[in-house]
Amino acid sequence: MKNIQPLLYRNGLGIHSVLSEDKENFKIALREGHLRRTFYLSALGAGAGLLTVGAGMLLSWLVRMLTGLAFFGKLSTDAGIPADSEAGIWLLLIPVAGAFVSLFLFGSRYPTWKLPALAICIGTGAPVGTEGPVMVAAGAFVLQDRQRLRISEAEARLLLVAGAAAGVAWYFGAPVSALVLALELWLGTWSLILLLPVLSGVIVGGVAHYCLSDMNPFFTMESSPALNAGALLVYIVLGLIIGLIAALMIRASRGLARLFNRLKYHSPWWLLLAAVPVGIAGYLAPESLGSGEVYGNNLLQAHVTLQLVFVVGVVKLITWLFFTSGYNTGTTITPLLMIGGALGLLLAVVAQFVCPSIVINPAVAALIGMSAMFAGISRAWLTAIILALELTHCLPAVLPVACAAIAAFVISFPLIKTKQHTAENKVQN
Repeated sequence: MKNIQPLLYRNGLGIHSVLSEDKENFKIALREGHLRRTFYLSALGAGAGLLTVGAGMLLSWLVRMLTGLAFFGKLSTDAGIPADSEAGIWLLLIPVAGAFVSLFLFGSRYPTWKLPALAICIGTGAPVGTEGPVMVAAGAFVLQDRQRLRISEAEARLLLVAGAAAGVAWYFGAPVSALVLALELWLGTWSLILLLPVLSGVIVGGVAHYCLSDMNPFFTMESSPALNAGALLVYIVLGLIIGLIAALMIRASRGLARLFNRLKYHSPWWLLLAAVPVGIAGYLAPESLGSGEVYGNNLLQAHVTLQLVFVVGVVKLITWLFFTSGYNTGTTITPLLMIGGALGLLLAVVAQFVCPSIVINPAVAALIGMSAMFAGISRAWLTAIILALELTHCLPAVLPVACAAIAAFVISFPLIKTKQHTAENKVQN
């Protein structure tokens, strides 16, 4: 069955750069005994899920270890977060130093070398989610060793999707969102030979999360008051505004990407300029360093200061634009959620001031900000809705979240021209 979602997705930004070019139909040629081929690919999909979980645990440990070493001078996984560092003026240089080291690994022709490169960037304060390298861990190994596995390039790409979906299921404990994300964005057609490997990876990732962690939601959200018509209208308007912001972010990201591509053509060391704003912002506002995942619970419980909301929503947005555009890391998921949640809270403060008679729940505003930003940037509006619910287990918020996500998608879609990808924007895997 033909999937029309990629047609809607084409003018969004990729969740991860390695997958951003793989929205076409996977033309997997069925061989003789194709039923056995389906089972073989499904087994490989489950293997990709296991590899993703193992690599994810290792990469998460490595990121925490590098954070402790870079910001606290300790080889420890529980040293703290960059915002608690007393490095002072050195905060200007730590992200740049991490980017400098990672450039040597990014230049390798082996896809697996990009995994520690991303971990180094994240551990030294880059505004990229840890789920980024986790999502492509299995795919990097498959693409590198596909001849040993006796699979075609298209089948290797399919296993890359299976590993990415497994990464979302394991890292966030969101297996439904992981499967829907693959269906919305990465699979050009829906058929048994395509769905089963992805589903196998998702099941493995989801089961591993609940076995190794627990059944608690990824973020804890405070209970929300009963919804009323006035508040719902405000939430929809917030979704529209965030959708407009998302469209501007896409335009800015593409413009910066073109600029860095030109600079990189002359010398790859020009990419260090993309890390300079991260260092400057980190020195002035250390809360902007890293993915910001640690602030998720605070945003969804409205236990934040306006200064923190501004740093996460505005300062981190700027550093995210420069770094992801320069290093072509893809948007990843966590920074979008944090930026959107902070902007939702900021807009809720303004809306409450303008409409004092309407009861606006700041926690709900943060959640719809997360969902609306994800939908506006990625175009995966259905995944945005389901992900918000899986991350919080807050079913009463389904109506405002759905309305805001759809509003963000609808308003941002016509503002960005659909464009075909050019050779200069393709990633060398």
